[in-house]
Amino acid sequence: MNNTRILIVEDEILIAEDLKDTLFDLGFSQVDMAHDRKSAIEMIHTMNPQIVLLDIRMEGETDGLEIGKFIAENTKQPFIYITAHSDVAMVKEIVKTRPEGYITKPVKKSDLFAAISLALQKVKVEDRPKSISIKDGYSNVLIQLDKILFVEAEGNYLNIVCEDRRYVSRQSMESIMEEMNDERFFRIHRSYFVNTQKILKYSKKEIQIGIYKLPVSRNIGNEFEARMLK
Repeated sequence: MNNTRILIVEDEILIAEDLKDTLFDLGFSQVDMAHDRKSAIEMIHTMNPQIVLLDIRMEGETDGLEIGKFIAENTKQPFIYITAHSDVAMVKEIVKTRPEGYITKPVKKSDLFAAISLALQKVKVEDRPKSISIKDGYSNVLIQLDKILFVEAEGNYLNIVCEDRRYVSRQSMESIMEEMNDERFFRIHRSYFVNTQKILKYSKKEIQIGIYKLPVSRNIGNEFEARMLK
């Protein structure tokens, strides 16, 4: 099951329950519901959802657009509108609150899954670090991740090989992998962590990255090939 925390904000309980069932069918297990503005804002703070599904037309003193505006200005969670109206005037109002997208009613399972997946992927990309800081000799150096070709473990040191130069840092491979936290990088060998977007040629046994040829560990050859085919 997918552990993404999802909050449904919908004043019509039957519609909310139906949406929750659809999410369960799609594999999302952590789903809660709020049926008015007050409970929605409380749950946004306490639950800290990773996605909010927000009905635009809610009865009472406020509507979904106002809740969307509150989220955009205060808590920054990604949210997706659900609406029965998609006319030009409505779309203009939707855009003002900067949602991750919107889905029209009746909600199709495929549309719902696609909207959530795209929103989560966008957040993941935006949240990943653009650079890392290392100690190179006596200086702290910021290195842009998209400039790195690969990281090589050599004893107690790491060689961070970039397009234009090489840096040496005293830290573990595990620590730099955790700091980088970037899906573009893959560990092909206990001694090598590579930027897959810089690979020129590859097989189950070896890759070429820039002018370098690096070995691929035998026990991850199949996993590596599958990763490159994604």
